Amino acid sequence: MTVTLIWLIAFAVILLLTVKSWSGGLGTFFEQKMPSLLVSGGDDRWVWCPAIAVLGATALIRPVDMIFTVILLALIVWLGKSLVGWIMDRVKMH
Repeated sequence: MTVTLIWLIAFAVILLLTVKSWSGGLGTFFEQKMPSLLVSGGDDRWVWCPAIAVLGATALIRPVDMIFTVILLALIVWLGKSLVGWIMDRVKMH
C-alpha cells in the first residue's frame, strides 16, 4: 500500500510539472521532434503528460524493473532486426 501511495504522489507531482511546462520548453520540444503524422494539431498535452508521468513515477519507484524492461525491449528489437536482415539476405529478389 505504501508503494502505491508513493507512486501516486510521484505521478501527481510529475504530471503537474509536465502540464505546467508544456507551454514552455516541453511542448515546443515535442512539436519539433515528433513526425507530422503523430502531431494531432490539437492539445497533445493530455496524451504526453500522463505518459511521461507514468514512466517517471515507475522509474522512481522501480528503477531496476525499468532498466530490465528497456534492456529486454532493446534485445527484442535487435534480434528482430537481425532476423529480418538475415531473411532478406536469404530471399532471392527478382
